[in-house]
Amino acid sequence: MKKLLNILLILIYFFNYSYSQNFNAGAILGLSTTQVSGDNLAGFHKAGLLLGGFVNRDLNSEMNIQIEMTFIQKGSVNQKREKFPDIANINLNYLEVPLIIKLKQSSILQIDLGIQIAALINGYYSDLYGELENQIKFNKLDLGALIGISYYLNPKVILNTRLSNSIIPIAEHQSGQSYYFNKGKYNTGINFSLQYQL
Repeated sequence: MKKLLNILLILIYFFNYSYSQNFNAGAILGLSTTQVSGDNLAGFHKAGLLLGGFVNRDLNSEMNIQIEMTFIQKGSVNQKREKFPDIANINLNYLEVPLIIKLKQSSILQIDLGIQIAALINGYYSDLYGELENQIKFNKLDLGALIGISYYLNPKVILNTRLSNSIIPIAEHQSGQSYYFNKGKYNTGINFSLQYQL
């Protein structure tokens, strides 16, 4: 609860600063669907909350820059428990800060390209009986890349769809081994959100 209160205070400061600097500000509410590459499961079966805010500013008539601060839930869910009974669910809560270049395609459509850094609030493995102990620890930071599409329903309301993937591992493999570019477990997500520009 204390961490969530700190996040709220940061967001309030974030919005106050944006107004003083003549940036546009807004709120984000959405759904994250994620999987963890390297956990031997496949599919975006983990649904989570996406909640936060953003500020943006035009760089020119064709491009603007947007920074966001969001609370997001990621992880994976074992829906193949009969086949893989020993693979646990992964539950991850992050404070995430995406930095995005938005390329204007028309008056209502933009392409989003960017990077994101996320601080782990908490993360754990679980099964049908609850949280598991003595598991491999998750890294405190997650660095990733993203691509997405923003569609303006009207000048204030934006529908956003985004694909993101970790660049660095969020945790080691259970075996501790790594294979060339596969150094461990990675977050992959498809997010759907409504953004309201104040």
